[in-house]
Amino acid sequence: MNALAIDCAVSKIAIAAKKDTMLTKLVLNVGTKQSEKLLPSIDFVLNELELKPSDLDYTTITSGPGSFTGLRLGLSSLKALTLSHKIPLYGIPSLEAYSLQYKDSPESVLSVIEAKEDEYYYQFFLRGKKLSEPEDKTIEEIIKQIDQESSVLVCGPGASSFCSRVNEISQLYSVHCYVPEIDATENLFVIAEELIKNKAEPMQDYDGPLYVRKSEAELVYEQKQLKNSGSI
Repeated sequence: MNALAIDCAVSKIAIAAKKDTMLTKLVLNVGTKQSEKLLPSIDFVLNELELKPSDLDYTTITSGPGSFTGLRLGLSSLKALTLSHKIPLYGIPSLEAYSLQYKDSPESVLSVIEAKEDEYYYQFFLRGKKLSEPEDKTIEEIIKQIDQESSVLVCGPGASSFCSRVNEISQLYSVHCYVPEIDATENLFVIAEELIKNKAEPMQDYDGPLYVRKSEAELVYEQKQLKNSGSI
């Protein structure tokens, strides 16, 4: 199948194109220039495989949680492309996408994305099955949910920093991760094609990213509203 995937859950955006068994990938780690670089990058990976947007069987994307800016940017770009060419778009929950390659692990798997200092988006899995829903909490709150007698495999873009901080906080927990961590683009292809096989519905025009927490702008606005109302 011919497909395009974007992993935009973190500030380092990965774009990959797939043509049957061939694959090309580009990673953008350019800060605020991502908005001007994303569309040319999509063109680049497609051209590398001599693909046109109309040749695509589907597109797929990390649908959140994750970076507010990255998710909005990635989703708006793919929606424009898929609407123009009537291509199905499959949104894959970010934490699920990062955990895929560990679905056969006998250990509990904890998929994490850094949200802000000492706070992470996280979700627990066991043999590919969800043990919890995506949430956003501090490290201290997350490790309270870990059995001290169990070993936990941590994955995702925040895995290395999470394990380091846990070991600083307490030596009672057996958490470990494999580095380097990869992006989720190839996992997105796998999960999306399983959804297609099972005749799952693609994203609709009105579907947006999965936000577990409020954006900084929303929090600032709420604070202003509270001040104006005299509640604080």
